[in-house]
Amino acid sequence: MRKILIASDLDNTLIHSYKHRREGDICVELLNGAEQGFMSAKVCSHLSSLPENVELVPLTTRSVAQFERIQLPEGCYTRAITTNGAILIENGIQNEEWRNREKRYADELMPLMEKLRAELDGNEKLNVVRIVDEMYLYISCAKPEYVDEFMDRYGKLTELDVMPSGRKIYFLPPDITKGRALKRLAQGESGAFIIAAGDSTIDLPMLEEADHAIIPEALDPLLKNPNRSVFKGDGDFAEFVVDTLLDKCKE
Repeated sequence: MRKILIASDLDNTLIHSYKHRREGDICVELLNGAEQGFMSAKVCSHLSSLPENVELVPLTTRSVAQFERIQLPEGCYTRAITTNGAILIENGIQNEEWRNREKRYADELMPLMEKLRAELDGNEKLNVVRIVDEMYLYISCAKPEYVDEFMDRYGKLTELDVMPSGRKIYFLPPDITKGRALKRLAQGESGAFIIAAGDSTIDLPMLEEADHAIIPEALDPLLKNPNRSVFKGDGDFAEFVVDTLLDKCKE
């Protein structure tokens, strides 16, 4: 039976915030003792009983610490990639060879990121200014309307990819992407069918690398990969992801 590897984003792909909690959802993340992230019971059940030929690899822009807050169903994964592709975690342990290779790309642009951090730190319109896991710069705007202001000012930087996501803006080294991470991971998976699932433009490099992409309708005009399943409903995108995955297992 052919192996299926699914690389999936987490936030708004497999899990959702407390702001979108529905009756029956299961808490999978606590932040300072408060319930922060949720997963539908259906998604939780499916991830708890994936077919033997399926490997789930969470692939997230979250930092290692943010990822470790999430309690996915027991046994549903052994490998995860955090920090937008920069850090591979295997059975709870960071792969140093992987990290060191990616850190070279970050180190080349660290002076610029440090300069930007110093410039932005203390800005009253920002809640967070942080360099994440020594790999990229991240800011969080105090109000949604501030995002366009910071994108107008910093979005044209030529050496960093500047990408908004909600109230957050990521300043990413161009060589540290989810796409490169998935391509690198797939090199050790000869013959496997690669599926990727994601909901945002940060996920596009990963979605382009996959044999099949699972996306919401908003990404449909942006994705070049013709092999895709597009969620057009108003329901749960995460449930669409696991349903599509299980359908692919039957093919």
